[in-house]
Amino acid sequence: MFTICIPILNQHDEAVKHLDSWFALAKGRISVLFIDNGSDEPFDGHPAVSKWQQEGHNVWVKRNEENTGVYPTFQQGFDLLRGYEPWIFYSHSDVEMVVPGWDIRLCGLLEAAASRNAGACGMFGAKGIGTQEIYKDSYHFTHMQRWGCCTVESMVDAGGTVVSEDLTRCLVLDGFSLILSTKMIAEVGFDHESYPSHHMYDNDICLMSHFAGYNNFVLDLDCIHHGGMTSTREDWASKFNTTDLEVHRASHVVFYEKYRGKLPLGVK
Repeated sequence: MFTICIPILNQHDEAVKHLDSWFALAKGRISVLFIDNGSDEPFDGHPAVSKWQQEGHNVWVKRNEENTGVYPTFQQGFDLLRGYEPWIFYSHSDVEMVVPGWDIRLCGLLEAAASRNAGACGMFGAKGIGTQEIYKDSYHFTHMQRWGCCTVESMVDAGGTVVSEDLTRCLVLDGFSLILSTKMIAEVGFDHESYPSHHMYDNDICLMSHFAGYNNFVLDLDCIHHGGMTSTREDWASKFNTTDLEVHRASHVVFYEKYRGKLPLGVK
């Protein structure tokens, strides 16, 4: 039903500490593609990779000698995984699964989502995006505001609206948990060449899914996103001769221009 794609850049031991829960709590055999984005030490040499393989899981590592950026790895993952399963589960390396048999639960939820013409699903999303003020100064990305947020109960005790149904309609999903229909990807494509190496890719692909006529859903499946490992703990941007903040700002400029006249936007 789904294949997992996880970009990884250094911090291997910390990542494995969280990712081991995926394999330990799965009831079936899961397939995971790690895209090593130029880590100082290749991830395919980490003992956890062979451990997971010996446990019967389908785990492989594709190494890029340089950091290509998060959004380009989505395209790379799609090129490598298309034709395997109808869904690709893109995730960060700092997500911990907490539900025994989460993989079985996820298969059931994705079957239900497919029957409702789902393009994107995930474990945290928002029902709307944008404000009337966002174009006054596009370099201040705090002008972008999400409202009507939906969170799964007990996820990091973040509060918010409790998901009371298996599928809760939303507009955009957070990048730590993006489960995308390969049919939708094949139709709309990733706009990775328009954006800088990081940030806003999650909002962008979700809005492309929406405007192509697909529905996006928050799934009633708990996990813990520990956060901070994909950018703030790693000085990744210095290799691009910039900063994480500057990449954030540049990504928002692209996003604002692309969706000018279409935001603010929401779903019921």
